[in-house]
Amino acid sequence: MEPLLDEHQQSYQRSLRRFLEKEWGPDRLRAAMEGPTTLERDVWRRLAFELGVAGLNIPEHHGGSGEAHAEALLVIEELGRALFGPIYVGTVVLASQTLLLCEDESAQAALFPGIADGTVTATLAWPDSGRDRTRAPLPRAVQSGSEWRLTGEVRRVVDGQSADRVLVVANTDAGDSVFLLSGEDGLERLAGESIDPTRRLATLVLDDAPAVLVGTPGGAPSVLDRLRPFVALHLAAEAVGGAAACVDQTVSYAKTREQFGSPIGAFQAVKHRCADMQVRLEGARAGVRYAGQAIVTGEEDLDVLSSVLKVYATRSYFRSAADMVQLHGGIGFTWEHSAHLHFKRAKSLELMAGSHDEHRELIARAVLDRVGS
Repeated sequence: MEPLLDEHQQSYQRSLRRFLEKEWGPDRLRAAMEGPTTLERDVWRRLAFELGVAGLNIPEHHGGSGEAHAEALLVIEELGRALFGPIYVGTVVLASQTLLLCEDESAQAALFPGIADGTVTATLAWPDSGRDRTRAPLPRAVQSGSEWRLTGEVRRVVDGQSADRVLVVANTDAGDSVFLLSGEDGLERLAGESIDPTRRLATLVLDDAPAVLVGTPGGAPSVLDRLRPFVALHLAAEAVGGAAACVDQTVSYAKTREQFGSPIGAFQAVKHRCADMQVRLEGARAGVRYAGQAIVTGEEDLDVLSSVLKVYATRSYFRSAADMVQLHGGIGFTWEHSAHLHFKRAKSLELMAGSHDEHRELIARAVLDRVGS
């Protein structure tokens, strides 16, 4: 296994980090926490235009870069380090990948060029939006002439308050299907509460909302089965970036904060905590690097690999964020410090796209199936 990046990837990662350090500082981050801003859209358009982050998995004939999976994982890793919450997960991880998996050329031609150049944002309202997905019914889609009408609601939709275009998984007589809402008619967007204030969630209420079918009727289960490991892997990469920020900021603080006449980093207990944070980070990072290569080579079962990484990386991030809060002392608990933002982001990542228990169950089933065969 070779977890290191090549020269091109290292250069791309450095460019991403420099851009985000300059354009997504604490003031802009906290402004975006209050609600959608024109500034965050401007930053997103520049990320898409100057660094190509929105089109890495979009086919070249639609304005993208093709299947640059390793680079896409680098992007969300750096966004996680900077706590950039808006747009990327909804537009690139959820909506774009769903369009690819649906294999609907007309829908792709309509949305991909705008997504790739950063002028169009999108999201997916799907059953994995919240932990109550087993109890909340899907919206119902009824065909009326040449169009479809959707009624129902979906909670905890990532970027649901601000996305330009919305894909919805709804139930039909043929089974669960994917639809693209035609506009704002019949759609009400309600801001929702979230553990993580840097990533906005919304409830979408549909009342006879017009939509068009994407892909085939009844095709959503197959699409979602292939989407889930993709989402889990990207959230694991985001957790790696967040954990890296926790390590860097905590080590830097330990070198300068003095107690009893010495930097607190000189105390053995603090050294051990920082070392544990770094060890967890290296393990999660190596796993995500390997997964980026495995997507290309097809040598691994990504369903199992993504679940393993989702559990390990998000749990490691949460533990490192908790250590960051503790090692920063009183300032780590204040609203002005980023430690509590990482703590909340880490907890939200543990719950998104399947809890730890759900992913462990998937891993266990896969192992037992192999033993039985």
